[in-house]
Amino acid sequence: MRCHLAPRFALLPLTAAIAAAAATGSVTMAHADWTHDVGVSVANEYNDNVFFERENRVSDTVTLVSPFAELVGSGERHEVRLRGDAQRGRYHDYTSENFTDWRLSAEGRLAYHPRVACSAASPWRAATRSARRRMRSTARSPAEYDRLGTFAGINHTFGRVTSRLGGTWESLDFDNVPAEGGGTIFQDDRDRQMSTFGGRFGYKVSDRLEPFVQAAIDHRDYDDPGAIDRDSAGGNAAVGLIYRPAPDLTAEVLGGWMEQDYDDSQLEDIETWDVGGELRWQPEESASRVTARLDRSIEETTVEGASGSVRTGVGVQASAALRPDLLLNTRASYSDHDYRGTTRNDNLFGVGLGLRHYVNPHLYVGVDYDFLQRDSSEPAEDFDNNRLMVSLGTQLSRGYEDEALLNAARHTDTLGGIYLGIQGGFGETGTAQAGPRASGQDGSLRADFRDSGETLGLFGGYALTFDDWRLALELEADQTGAGWNHLRSGDGREFGVEKDQDIGIGIRVDRLLSGNNAVYGRFGVVRGRFAADYTEDGESISDKEWHDGRRIGGGMEVPLADTVGLRMDYSYTNYDDIDIGPSAERDDFTFEESLLRLGWPGTRGASCHRDRPLPQRPTPAPMSACTPATAAWSARSRGSRTDSVLDAEFGDSGALAGVHAGYGVTFDRFYLGAEIAAEASDITWNHERQPNGRTYSVDRESSLDLALRAGYIIDSGALLYLLAGPSWTDFEVDYARGNQRIVQSETEEAWRYGAGMEVPLQERFHLRMEVSRIDHDTLELDTGRGVERYDSEETLTRLGLNYRW
Repeated sequence: MRCHLAPRFALLPLTAAIAAAAATGSVTMAHADWTHDVGVSVANEYNDNVFFERENRVSDTVTLVSPFAELVGSGERHEVRLRGDAQRGRYHDYTSENFTDWRLSAEGRLAYHPRVACSAASPWRAATRSARRRMRSTARSPAEYDRLGTFAGINHTFGRVTSRLGGTWESLDFDNVPAEGGGTIFQDDRDRQMSTFGGRFGYKVSDRLEPFVQAAIDHRDYDDPGAIDRDSAGGNAAVGLIYRPAPDLTAEVLGGWMEQDYDDSQLEDIETWDVGGELRWQPEESASRVTARLDRSIEETTVEGASGSVRTGVGVQASAALRPDLLLNTRASYSDHDYRGTTRNDNLFGVGLGLRHYVNPHLYVGVDYDFLQRDSSEPAEDFDNNRLMVSLGTQLSRGYEDEALLNAARHTDTLGGIYLGIQGGFGETGTAQAGPRASGQDGSLRADFRDSGETLGLFGGYALTFDDWRLALELEADQTGAGWNHLRSGDGREFGVEKDQDIGIGIRVDRLLSGNNAVYGRFGVVRGRFAADYTEDGESISDKEWHDGRRIGGGMEVPLADTVGLRMDYSYTNYDDIDIGPSAERDDFTFEESLLRLGWPGTRGASCHRDRPLPQRPTPAPMSACTPATAAWSARSRGSRTDSVLDAEFGDSGALAGVHAGYGVTFDRFYLGAEIAAEASDITWNHERQPNGRTYSVDRESSLDLALRAGYIIDSGALLYLLAGPSWTDFEVDYARGNQRIVQSETEEAWRYGAGMEVPLQERFHLRMEVSRIDHDTLELDTGRGVERYDSEETLTRLGLNYRW
């Protein structure tokens, strides 16, 4: 490690905070209450895509040992915190990926006046590069780096005026990497120092409302710029509003402008709009917490030709205690990365679910699942990654108090029961294909295929109910008929895939709402049977095998009667890939599947739920609704190109985010409303053939929808509805062959129709889930050699949060 002075430097903020506290004479470290905690966890993690590859994925199991130690001192006006943690990872097969990460941090906070507080922090970290696929083909091991940073800030209140001033400094130092076959891959051009200084000033109009203005400047300095000087300076400015509608709820939004100017004339300066927001909900005396964030920033990048990446991201995190000894955490995120100076655009979607059970106050077992997907305009950069981890840990501090557990056991009547159900809907089978082409020229073909079909199946399980939570082990089996084909006239290749059936098992976690409505998430493992056929030069091969998959999903469930319910369920499954083809140079097929199903679960009496208060009976009063953020990632854009050469079903899945607003009225139990929705996305299917041949893609971009909603409010307070209306969607077709390139943008108008359900969370907040389908007009592209035709359709599954006035 090179930053030998870092530990002493890391203590500077802490030293300053302690010195300032002593100087005031009001508090000294002698009056502090000190607490400490130490612990260690041992985990086994299964990773199905170790190198984050699109094709030819490899899996491995890694054993993780993670110790930590923490020391906290707090007084009437100050707090200091010292923490150190480490993680040692040992791969079972790919031992070159073994790593040791560790981190030290020091934090200090001093409130030397009721209206003034200052804080400082300084973390130091030594770690391996998380995105190790960047140099897999040439490097023998992951890149290692040191990260050193510090932060200092002060908050001051002048009557109704609030102010915050602060600055950060961060240094990144990468080690060189040994290359395969000898030699060194130099990483000095990635070493850099970054500093930021800014402030915010607000005015409290009331206890609920606080508008503010903020601004910041930053500087990014590379130690050894190399051929391209990535040094830059930038800044941002914004206006915003903080709104506190309730003591346990805080919302913040802002909008403004940001820019980054680069020293090297080869790099494009970045100027763009800024947006941000945060929603925090934490009921008093509750372990539950929900945080949602929206942010936009200019990030550094190593992508060739790009000056930087404009990142726009949304994320949600939620945690709750099902019981004092049983903890749940969930997370979901979506981000768009626009690499300025290039045509590359990436979308990343991540979702995770974790459970921790304390066997006793100091010993716990945990299960965690995480899914990450990248959809890029560069086909080779796409990937899906699933990680499942089982852990055992111990800690000195208590995970729960005995009295709290006894009270929970005394007041909680844990219910259990078996449930069975039937489900049906439609599924989409997708395949990322990659293989050699143009023999002798080191050629390749990458393409995305997808199509839909009906599905019918059974599900059942055993559920335990703890007050407002339900935990279930669920089995399911489905028969499907979704598949796609690639048909080429003449002597070209013909191939296709069809999904036949599957069987799976998983864990389901429900949050029970008023009226016995429920919203849930789940993850598990699946075995699916696929039939893949491939014909080349008159020779055919067929692969009909069972393949292992990892499934994640969620949905809503509402009661229709005492023993029958209705649920809307969405799931995404990523399966192992196969090599197929009659020749020695085979294609790689990577399978995925999206399922949208309606289910009718039946229970044995009311054995796995208890009656909950019904929402207030709807009255014929006007209602309006607004969704501050919606997210969906079951979006499909399928296209086909039909001419004398090729007839194929292309497509891919992706994510989108947006807002909608509307107005509605109720007539006894009937609801009628109208709404408008705007969404941003960047869902692309690709066909890329190198070094010659056609390369083309269709990109599904932003959309604007109008819709009428008509529905019925059932006894549980849930609204079941149908919707229909016009939709305008932007598409971009990108075609290239040799020196010819054509980019054609069009806005297509079509009808959207669908159905959904909406359940009340609180008096004003409602959660909704819906599925809709759109058949677009055919896109035509005249290439000069003929007319390419792309017949596009899409299916969207949306999850939205409504706020009603």
